Formats: sequence, structure tokens, C-alpha cells
Amino acid sequence: MKMQTIFLALAIMAVMSGIASAQYANSVSLTNVSVSPNPVVAGGNATVRFQLYNTYNYWLYGTTLQPTGSYPLLNVSPLNSHPIGVLDPGLNAKYYNYTIAIPNTTPSGTYTLTFTATYMLYSTQSTEIATSSMPVSFYVQGRPMITTQASNPQPSTLYTGYNQTLSLSVQNTGYGTARNVSVTVSGSRGLNILSSVKSFFISNLTRGSEQTEPILISANGTGNPYLVINTTYYSARLNKRFTGTQRINISVAPSAQFTIDSEGPSPGIGATDVPVNFRITNTGTSPAEQLQLNLETPYPVTPIASSAYVNGLQPGASANVTFLVSIDTAGVPGNYPVTLYEQWKQPSGSVNQQFTGSNNYFVTVGETNSAASTYETYAIVIIVVLVILAIVYRRRSGKGRMKAKK
Repeated sequence: MKMQTIFLALAIMAVMSGIASAQYANSVSLTNVSVSPNPVVAGGNATVRFQLYNTYNYWLYGTTLQPTGSYPLLNVSPLNSHPIGVLDPGLNAKYYNYTIAIPNTTPSGTYTLTFTATYMLYSTQSTEIATSSMPVSFYVQGRPMITTQASNPQPSTLYTGYNQTLSLSVQNTGYGTARNVSVTVSGSRGLNILSSVKSFFISNLTRGSEQTEPILISANGTGNPYLVINTTYYSARLNKRFTGTQRINISVAPSAQFTIDSEGPSPGIGATDVPVNFRITNTGTSPAEQLQLNLETPYPVTPIASSAYVNGLQPGASANVTFLVSIDTAGVPGNYPVTLYEQWKQPSGSVNQQFTGSNNYFVTVGETNSAASTYETYAIVIIVVLVILAIVYRRRSGKGRMKAKK
């Protein structure tokens, strides 16, 4: 019976203590609360500033303040319990500042921090411990992250001296919308940007989206050239500016290149099946193998034999090629543009890969066919010589007859 009385007394004391604690719960509140900046962009810091207000009519002792929050805020940057000490009744003058580091990977949304105050109250009968929970909510903007990648190059390999179209994929791999995205492209030494537009603007790029922009480039030599991508963009509410620089490496393979000049005499008006000679030089960085050449001409030049073949041409080496053309009799003397198309293989390519190129030059057409004029000159000279010989012969023959008569 005595033990039952003791247990009953303890139970009554516990219940009364709980009632007392509940009576003094939430006696503390936050006032003059501000969050700066608001909204805060992920990757930055949010500072919560406030004063404490004691609604109880007596002093609170041993007060501590503990902030808690859901992932990813405080799990990444936890804050320890802060000792406050004695809280006067009513508004306490001191301001408290709590700075929260917002992780870069925090998605956009509203997040809540809960500040829990624990304190003691003294009375003539007992000491009570109570708590107050005070939530503070603020908005976090997800941080955008702009990256640029090169995709689907055409052709698949960039060869020295030739062009390649790259598709630049501008992607938002971050956790928030990017606004006013500006992208500027430049090339390192030896890499030329041939596109007339070297920068572009994207007004809005949401999380996970991308936009593709084509760009035409060429390389002057082998090595390790690269594109430099400079990017500027803003957060969704234009309250945070970001900048970034990327380097995209470009693989450049050696290749043959050709220059053309003419050799030999020029055809004249009315010439038929006359040779036109060109000297082709490999100014590139790779040998050209099985080089096929085709000549394309405008009126009045008509190709009769328009193809030529060179078995191999090393870098720096030259070869002479000959084509046969005819010149229309109604043509006009002058310089006429011609195009020489090249097709070849090279060691840097695959087994069946064909390389192609073209060079523009000109053919000079003279007043008459130079070859025909030469033959006519020879004929005239021979005729003159024969006439002179005939006159000399007749004179000598006449003198001989006169001496015989005497």
C-alpha cells in the first residue's frame, strides 16, 4: 500500500510538471525578422536577423537557441545551439544574426528553418523547463550552370587548311533557370572562326534544357588548338550575375594542300587540241597519293582532255600536268578563270577516305594560235628562201649561156 502511494505521488508530480511546461511553452517568439538576400541564390549565404520577445511576465533563464532545418540546408552547414542566457520580459533589444550557407545543388523552392528556444522558469514551488518553436521561411533560387559542348562535327575530323562545322550545345546543367545568356566564341592561335556571327544570345534557358548553335572553323596547322567559350548569364530573377570560361580542344589532322601556277605558252583564238600546262605544288603537311585532277573552263575555252593523274606528291614537291583545250574562233583574247578540282588519298585518312579540294587560276588566250603562227612563219621563211635561191640560180644560169655564145 505504501509503494502504491509513492508511485501515485510521482505520477501526479510528472503530470503536473507536464502541465506546467505546457503552460510556459511558446513564451518566446521572433520579432523584426529579416532574411538577406531574399530571395537567395543557391551557392550563396542567407542571413536571418531577428530579436527575441518574451511574452511571459517573468524572466527566463538559461535560454538556448537551436536552429534546425531539412536537407539540404543544415545537413550541409549545421549550426550549433546558441546560448542566450537571461531573457527579460517583453522585447529584448539585442539582434541575433544567423548565416546559413546554401549549397550549390539546392533546387528552387521555399525552405523553412525552425528556431527552438529552450529556457527555465523559477517559481516558489519548482523549476520548469519549456520550449518555443519559431519557424522562418525564405525562398531559394536554384543556381543555373551553363556549360558548352561541341557535338556532331562535320566532317568528323578537322584537317589542316580545311573547314569544319561544329554544333555548339549550350546546356543548363544547374538547378535554376538562366536568363540573358551571352556566349562568345574565339579561337586559339592557328584556329580561325569563319562564321560571321561569333557570339549569340539566349534570353531564357530553363534547368536541363539546351540550345544548339553552328559555327564554322578552320585550322592553319597541326598541334593542339582550342576554342575559348566565354559565358555570362543571370539567375531567374536577374539578381545574380555569373560568368564562366571554357576551353574546347579541337583535334587537327595533317592534310595536303595545293597551289597552282601556269607553265608554257598560251593558246590563241582558233587553236585546236593545244596543250595547257599547270604546275601543282603540295604546300600542306601530308603526302597526297593517287591525285586526280580535273579541269573546268568557261567559254571560249573548251577542254578536250580535262583529266590528269599524279601518283604521289610529297609536302613541298611539285608536278607538271597537261590538259588539251580548244579555243573558239569567235572568242575574245583575255584571261579566263578556270577551276582545277583535286581528289586524293593521304596516310592520315582511312583506307577508303577520299579528300577533295579545288583551286582557281586562269588561262590566257592570245590573239592567234601561237603554234599556228609559228608554222606560218616557218613556211614564209622557207618560201622566201626558195624564191631567193631560184633567182640566184637563174642569174648564174644566164651568165653561163652568155659566156658560151662568145
